[in-house]
Amino acid sequence: MAGDEQQEMSKRHRLFFALEPPDRVRHQVHMLQQRVGAQGRAVKPEQFHVTLAFLGMQPADVIPELCTIASSLTFEPCTVVLDRLGSFRRTGVLWLGAKTIPAPLRDFQQSLIEGIESAGIDRDRKEWKLHLTLYRRLRKPPSIMEIVPLAWPLNGFSLIESVGVKSGVEYHRQGHWSAGRQ
Repeated sequence: MAGDEQQEMSKRHRLFFALEPPDRVRHQVHMLQQRVGAQGRAVKPEQFHVTLAFLGMQPADVIPELCTIASSLTFEPCTVVLDRLGSFRRTGVLWLGAKTIPAPLRDFQQSLIEGIESAGIDRDRKEWKLHLTLYRRLRKPPSIMEIVPLAWPLNGFSLIESVGVKSGVEYHRQGHWSAGRQ
């Protein structure tokens, strides 16, 4: 039985929908990350993202269904301004976030959640908080908390699989949907 369970788990994927920053924004966030003076495990720039919906471990056969849900939605282009640092003290995370969430993004995220729930797909039920993780296992808070706002033009979203590897995790895009189309 243990072999069957292990085989079944190997068919499961750790999934989430996310916003992925373009190279220019990724570079600006990385420069800020280096400047803040925090001590902890810095997130690699290629892993910067904002989670829209965390789905956790899912069977492989749910991926096409998630892609169908994503394809049915319209993502309206907008710009989010990353203008605040914060932390989740309990989990030791330092993050970059936004004081104001643009209405099109807030509405889209809600529509995405509704589509996932309507399909009966399980997800993390925590309240959504727009944040881009800069550090994990934070040992020392940043020496600066004031930051220069970074404008991030949003032009699409992705379905990402998080895969555990010896060096940590790798993210593999399972699908991407551009703004302004349905």
